[in-house]
Amino acid sequence: MRIGFVGLGTMGGPMARRLAAQGHQVTGYDVAATRAAQAREAGVALATSPAGAAEHAEAVLSSLPDPAALRRAYLDADGVLSTVKAGAALLDLSTVDPDTWREVAAAARARGADCLDAPVSGGPAEAGTGKLVFLVGGDVAVVERCRALLMTLGTEIHHVGPLGSGQIVKIVNNVMSMGNVAVAAEAMVLGVKAGMDPQRLFTSCPRAGGARTISSSVSPMSSRETSRRTSASGSRARTSRSRSPWPPGSRCPCWWPPRCARSTRPRMPRVSASSTWRG
Repeated sequence: MRIGFVGLGTMGGPMARRLAAQGHQVTGYDVAATRAAQAREAGVALATSPAGAAEHAEAVLSSLPDPAALRRAYLDADGVLSTVKAGAALLDLSTVDPDTWREVAAAARARGADCLDAPVSGGPAEAGTGKLVFLVGGDVAVVERCRALLMTLGTEIHHVGPLGSGQIVKIVNNVMSMGNVAVAAEAMVLGVKAGMDPQRLFTSCPRAGGARTISSSVSPMSSRETSRRTSASGSRARTSRSRSPWPPGSRCPCWWPPRCARSTRPRMPRVSASSTWRG
């Protein structure tokens, strides 16, 4: 199949490379030359714009960071919709608000193209090995037409409703997951304030039924650091990256690790090994 792929970053790059490795003719585009070069080395042909990626494609996939990037990629003068063929399928794999994709889909219908929103559950490793889970919104007939393509990248396809439904389910799932992480972090503070040693608390909670779903989201911290952070009205002290109290490679228990100075490197929160959402 001739496939256009817009967005060759953390998730899009591995997906595009896998599609090429599975024998599809993939033409990709990314604003970053380094990411585009990685895709080219794996057999992905490069275009100079989203329009170029879509020009001869039977299906166009996109994996982009935010609604503004999505609108530019599809609706600008050199966007996907300026060259897409009638009858092509457009699948957005990003996590954005449903209204943005519905806006794009309305413009695509005028060009005779069909749209699905198909945000994913899984990380870069799953994206590169065909183990993603898709939450798909759109017409049943379009879902079935694209099933084989999606199954090249994933192990499960959940058709959750009409266009925009996949995005709604993904956002709700993300909120639930991040909420669990926040509860786990606050529960740790509660236990330490009540006099518990943080390491013992951390190792004991997974054996109690109420904590099994969230215990893996909280990393152990030193007793000294925990006591400092929970003293003086319970406010959390800010710690610089150079003085991180977390062991190398561990996750900070705060609810937003990608921007937290205590994290050793940017990470999205993970709730548990059994969680369906993994960032």
